[in-house]
Amino acid sequence: MRPHEPPLARYAARYAREGVESLLLSRKPLFLTVFVTARCALNCGHCFYREELENGDAASELTLAEWDRATSGMPRFPKLIITGGEPFLRKDLKDIATLFYENRSQARQITIPTAGYHTDRIVDLVEQVLLPRPDLILEIQLSIDGVGADHDAIRGKGSFERLMRTYRALRPIQDANAGLRIRFNYTFSRQTQDHFAATHRFVTEELGNPHFDMVLVRRATIDDDFAGQVDLARYREATALLQRQEMAKARGSAFKELLAQRVVVEREIIARHHANQRVMTGCQAGTLTAIVSEQGEVRPCEILDTSFGNLRDHGFDFMGLWTNGLAEAHRRFVKETGCFCTFETCVRTTMSFQPKWYARMAGHYARGKLRG
Repeated sequence: MRPHEPPLARYAARYAREGVESLLLSRKPLFLTVFVTARCALNCGHCFYREELENGDAASELTLAEWDRATSGMPRFPKLIITGGEPFLRKDLKDIATLFYENRSQARQITIPTAGYHTDRIVDLVEQVLLPRPDLILEIQLSIDGVGADHDAIRGKGSFERLMRTYRALRPIQDANAGLRIRFNYTFSRQTQDHFAATHRFVTEELGNPHFDMVLVRRATIDDDFAGQVDLARYREATALLQRQEMAKARGSAFKELLAQRVVVEREIIARHHANQRVMTGCQAGTLTAIVSEQGEVRPCEILDTSFGNLRDHGFDFMGLWTNGLAEAHRRFVKETGCFCTFETCVRTTMSFQPKWYARMAGHYARGKLRG
């Protein structure tokens, strides 16, 4: 067994338990996404955070002391994403991550997406935050849009080499510590849909890294070359690749193979939603998922402009905002309108607590076994 091997089964049980408790009793969010900065040196055409990036101002961001107050008053979050902008533009990012681990929020599964430009800061965060904490799962999510020139065409000249430099620096740590996961994340758009298979092959075969995922471009993106209706046949082909990847990782465990069916079920929901066909109701945005912006706005999801209020204006009382009238009005809105979208976090979290999707996963699993 490798050193630093967190108890995954215990974390899964905690996620399920606290999710049920939240739905039935406390209405405490389960999955928190925090934006620590709106600044970024890149200008990717698929970015849904473009308006914020154009107005990014370090002076307006929550300070480390304010994040200390926020994490001291927040409930426990089983899952946390720390994002931006480019989160590693914050020199104090490792201190922010430590606050979420040490303070009342007690985050034990932390994901940080990055373009991989700041290799030294990324490695330093992993060594300072992860290695002394054997019960922490840390995922560094490297954004990739193609191989070589295809990636650089979107991210800028030299971006691919900087991404690879960061990967090469992190790989030995991942090999030695099960608590670190390097996941490559691909934005599937009209501009990138032709390159998915080659990029997946490069990461999983040439680099030998088994962790690869994708997100579907948001309609809110400003650049029309990326947004709009993608080729859903190609999206489903990409889904099939991801499904085979997860099945390969699960081989030998019937339970893990069954859970791997989440990929195809979740992606089909997203594909149908992209085609404006609602197949999922009861979205848990604003109930089980929460967003905190770099300026302290508490929101239900990344798609809607809805705000429950600002932490700075309410004494950093997160739960006070989470249970106020604006929050209740949002939940009624979701229930009455059947609000739906392609936001992966909300789709994944919602389906985790709706039994019909487990039945759908079981059906896929059984059909796969019958096909041999």
